[in-house]
Parts: sequence; structure tokens; C-alpha cells
Amino acid sequence: MDIVRFELLNSDNEKQFYDLAGEYLPGSSPEKMRKYAAVFPELFIALMLGSEVIGAAFGWHRKLEHHDDDSFVLDGIAVKHEYKRQGYGRQLLSAFEKAAKNYGGSAVSVGSAGGYVEKFYIACGYTPKEYKVWTNSTPEIEKTFDSLQDYYSYKRTDPDGFVVMAKEL
Repeated sequence: MDIVRFELLNSDNEKQFYDLAGEYLPGSSPEKMRKYAAVFPELFIALMLGSEVIGAAFGWHRKLEHHDDDSFVLDGIAVKHEYKRQGYGRQLLSAFEKAAKNYGGSAVSVGSAGGYVEKFYIACGYTPKEYKVWTNSTPEIEKTFDSLQDYYSYKRTDPDGFVVMAKEL
């Protein structure tokens, strides 16, 4: 019986890793991921069952894109459907947070577009910070949340908007 384990992104698992990201996380850019994996390799984590990638988490230090931001961003996390609700997402998220902390990070942020995913992040200790909408291909803050109650009561105006959540490490 195979045991589930974590591996860093490597030449043996990268095709499956990028395929999973492409299927479960539309908009993920393999070129961008390769570029940032070279700088922060411990933030590109594959969840393995035998030789199969069944989950992936990846991100980078936000300074690479926003020089005044000292947090890390979780750009994507996914577990194959047949392995959901078995605690693997939490384990992946925890592994990512540990790697960010090892790089000196004090916080992790993530953008989420609603539903069960936001509930997952809140259950894992993330706090909703802002609701952003796209304006001329640029995300603009529409609402800053001052509490969890404020987040729950807010009526979203744009179906393409997303919530930025953060967790102190």
C-alpha cells in the first residue's frame, strides 16, 4: 500500500504537477511557476501517492511582484477530486506555510473566489481582508473587511471578484 508523502517539484513529477495545476487551477502559468520555483523551490510542493501527483501547492514571496509587500502568496492549491475531504488540502496548506516561514515569512495571503474554498481558508485560520474586482485588467479594492461578520454580511457586486485572505505565521 502506497503512503501519501510530500515532494518538492522536480524533474520526475513536474509534468504531472503542471498538468494538475492546469486542470484544477485555470490561469496558472507554467512559465511563471517555473521562474519562481527556481527562486523559491520549497514553495512548490507535490502531494504524492506512489508515483502519482494527487495534489499541489505553490506560491512565492510577493516582493517578486510588489516590492513593498513582505508576505508570501499562495498562488494555487489543489487536490484531485477523488482525494478531497481526506485532510490532504490542510496538509498541503500547512506544508506551504511551514516553507514560507522557513524563508523568513511572517504571513501568507491568498485570493479566493468564493464558496467552499473560502470556508476552507477560514477554517485554517485565514482572515478575509479585502474584496477586489477587476477594473481595466487591474484588481481594485472594493471593500476592506473590518471583521468576519463584515465579511459574511457583504453582498458581492461582481461575480469575477475575489477575496484576499491572510494568515500570520
